[in-house]
Amino acid sequence: MRIGIDCRQIYDVQKNEGAGVARYIFHLVKNVLAYDEKNEFVLFCYGDLGSETIRKVKGGNSRVKIVKVLRAESRLPLWTNHVGFAFAVRKEKLDWAIFPANVMPFFYFGKALVVVHDLAIYRHPKWFPGGQWWARRVVVPASVKRAEAVVCVSKNTKQDLLTLFSVRPEKVQVIYPGVEVSIDCSSAEEAEVVKKYGAAGDYLFFIGTIEPRKNIANLLKAFHAFIGENEEEKVKLIVAGAPGWKCAAVLKMLGHENRFARVSYVGAVSDKERNVLMKNCRAFVFPSYYEGFGLPVAEAMALGVPVITSDNSSLREIADDAAVLVDPHDPAALARSFKSVLHDKVLRYQLISRGKERVKLFDWQIMVEKIVELLK
Repeated sequence: MRIGIDCRQIYDVQKNEGAGVARYIFHLVKNVLAYDEKNEFVLFCYGDLGSETIRKVKGGNSRVKIVKVLRAESRLPLWTNHVGFAFAVRKEKLDWAIFPANVMPFFYFGKALVVVHDLAIYRHPKWFPGGQWWARRVVVPASVKRAEAVVCVSKNTKQDLLTLFSVRPEKVQVIYPGVEVSIDCSSAEEAEVVKKYGAAGDYLFFIGTIEPRKNIANLLKAFHAFIGENEEEKVKLIVAGAPGWKCAAVLKMLGHENRFARVSYVGAVSDKERNVLMKNCRAFVFPSYYEGFGLPVAEAMALGVPVITSDNSSLREIADDAAVLVDPHDPAALARSFKSVLHDKVLRYQLISRGKERVKLFDWQIMVEKIVELLK
């Protein structure tokens, strides 16, 4: 078979650009190309994608063609994304096209597999910028309807999909993504990261795009309540992540908290840095209001870190009994969870042990095998 993969949103290693979906695409492509020894592949990438990213995903697979496409111009996004790109894909005469970021070009009519990550914009439109009516009302519904197969990254996302759209249930499959984290640096390099971000000693850690649905405001309220009730505590809170939409209010709060030297906002960090910061924290805290999968939760489990996360959306499904689940709307409950995880040694042991077992469900090899079998 000749299989095309839309890599326009792939994580760029050199620029350290891209969040959850971008990282998913990177690992999906990398692992599919490493696993599949028969099929030919065409990767559609933006022309300015770093060569290091292409080298890492391509590996030793010689049956790969790279097609570079233009970024959408602000004045003509419909033409570039849905006409020009559809033409580029059709030109390659594919047996299958994989669109791993929720949508396929409106004017592409070949055999397609679409991966749906989350549908938060339908559940909570206030969390997102306006002006997305074309994608929300036309492109996404048309994509899942016309696709030959639809893969959802969680049962929660599948349920949302079937509730929101008229889709045949039999063509929708849940295939969990894998988790791939490694501390590929020396102890000296690790110490440099710790020093750079002031991560010596005990600290709670959060990483995610600074945006409303990540619920950072309640995280800060909970941390202050915890410190206020436990004055002897020396624990800090480190928040990492690139600024996103509607982030001004939270960034202002983070700036204010910095005066007390107990909350540190470190901005965007590299893969190596995020893994070091996650591995060395006392607990990973992720009180998001909604996630399609919640990859950082699984990554923290893989690194042997106790997790506190929200009792909602896919987070409940992914964490199960391997994390402390709390109501994200209740800062007091979140504050109590800090105390439990920091001081209860039995609970910490249970969370770490269950987390390492739980994360075995999220394996890229299993995921790739299921994807390739689905295409067959």
